[in-house]
Amino acid sequence: MRSQALAVSLLSFPLFVWGCASSTPTGRRQAEQPSTEQEYAPAGLDLKDPLAPTMLMREGQALVAEGKIAEGLARFRVAVRIQPANPTIYNLIGQAELRRKDAVKALAAFTQAISLAPTYTDARNNRGAAYVALGQLSLAEADFLSALTDTIYSNRAGVQYNLGALYVARGNLAAAEENLRRAATPAGPVEAYVLLGQVQQRLEKPDLAEASFRAATQRAPERVDVAMMLARHLESTGRRDEALKYYRRVIELGPGSPEAAEARAKLGT
Repeated sequence: MRSQALAVSLLSFPLFVWGCASSTPTGRRQAEQPSTEQEYAPAGLDLKDPLAPTMLMREGQALVAEGKIAEGLARFRVAVRIQPANPTIYNLIGQAELRRKDAVKALAAFTQAISLAPTYTDARNNRGAAYVALGQLSLAEADFLSALTDTIYSNRAGVQYNLGALYVARGNLAAAEENLRRAATPAGPVEAYVLLGQVQQRLEKPDLAEASFRAATQRAPERVDVAMMLARHLESTGRRDEALKYYRRVIELGPGSPEAAEARAKLGT
């Protein structure tokens, strides 16, 4: 979801740009239609039907979720021709463009959504992710901080995670830890616990790092990478016997994974 311009230290950490894309922001005005990439003729759909844009958006979201990004974008393009002043459609276009790593087009779409609805928090958080992908961290920080002023935004934990990951990229580990702690909640992303643990390792807080990795394994017991992080951490703190248990778990979870190969080497098998 990020371009090659993204800082190396942030490449391993996905940004959470998903939010309430189906919400109805305020402050709409007429806007220019984005250029089309491909024509899509919705068979059997009456474009004069007031529900047509909603149907197209839902269909497009489903296609993007399946990895059929061009097809999803084609639906969004038709929807925006019907409702050129609907910021939700531009937000969806921006998310799809980020999925295919075109941060420039994503940025343009999110900016259009915000110009139509200045208080559209979801689009502002998403635009911050686009700025990160373009290496414009100061502008990204401004958007994330602005998004956090919306106290009822449902994806606040995602914004805190994005901000924490940004501070990791900058090397500001204290600020990163503070924001990641706020993101590491039952409603927040699992990656918040993972990245928080890595930051705490770098801050030489092994007990806190262990707690974060353990919380991550509880949230995502199926993830090989998370189990491996806990195993490595336990071994690095001199607790090899405990680490062996998680190395075996890694092999069970992903026998053909690179982590499993490393675990087998650790176990001598």
